[in-house]
Amino acid sequence: MKLTCICCGERWEAQHVLRDEPEKFDRRGAILRACPCCHGSEPDGMTQEERIRLRAVAAVGELMGDELDGIAATLDDLKGLKFCIVPPRSAEG
Repeated sequence: MKLTCICCGERWEAQHVLRDEPEKFDRRGAILRACPCCHGSEPDGMTQEERIRLRAVAAVGELMGDELDGIAATLDDLKGLKFCIVPPRSAEG
């Protein structure tokens, strides 16, 4: 099972994050806020689509807390979906 850093998108084996080197990750529940690749700084050149995808990963993580298996299953379900920001509809119509 892999966990995704919501800052840079790097994927990490849960075993590594939870047991091998937990001190190298900024983790809350199943959400990796920073990893050894990014140290909490968003990489240059990240596309808007990738930023949106990582926000979706963060939202799933917030909802599921420490439920690693549930998060992994939900993220597998989301693979292949395209994410986009839809502007809110105006009140006029």
